[in-house]
Amino acid sequence: MSIFSRTNPPAPKTWYETHPEFGMVSYIRNSSYTRLRLSVIPFQGLQVKMPSGVSIKRTQSFLNSKQSWILAALNQIHKTEQISKQFFTGQATIPQSQIRQTLTQRLYELADKHDFSFNNVSLRNQKSRWGSCSAKNNVSLNQKLYYLPEHLRDYVLLHELAHTHQKNHSQKFWKILHNILGINRTKQARRELKSFEFLFYPPPQAVK
Repeated sequence: MSIFSRTNPPAPKTWYETHPEFGMVSYIRNSSYTRLRLSVIPFQGLQVKMPSGVSIKRTQSFLNSKQSWILAALNQIHKTEQISKQFFTGQATIPQSQIRQTLTQRLYELADKHDFSFNNVSLRNQKSRWGSCSAKNNVSLNQKLYYLPEHLRDYVLLHELAHTHQKNHSQKFWKILHNILGINRTKQARRELKSFEFLFYPPPQAVK
């Protein structure tokens, strides 16, 4: 056999079953998993990730032991789904050019106002992050920032600009934001952002 030959790992095996308490459950078996893991995702429900050597019986026992947590998590995502449906129903489709112009223009305005500099800016449809800043000071923004109230949008943009000076979330990083926004406004913005996490989970038919 050639030393350059490669064997691709087997693809995950996925199947679905209806649970009397949890509704539709997605089971995903993969040899790369090292332990049983659960996740509850809006519009996807309960997902169970299973290592190859774990039996169905053991998996079901694991689910039963986590019943309280699962039911609470399912209840929470149902609330998120309702908020998401209410927001996106009838929501006009915003041209990508308008989203890009709005976010990038504001990023440049804040950078100029507070003496930040960055290299490039890109827009993405990220699933769990509002933005990021690379080691080379390239800023990536989630296009869903467009739907945030202006003061929260500015907070996220300033957060990423602050990373051009401090790449971590050390005290020095937070001092940068506190000097611009104040401690109370910074903490308030962080709390408020959590109530807009439904934007990461648009209904399947409303994905922008």
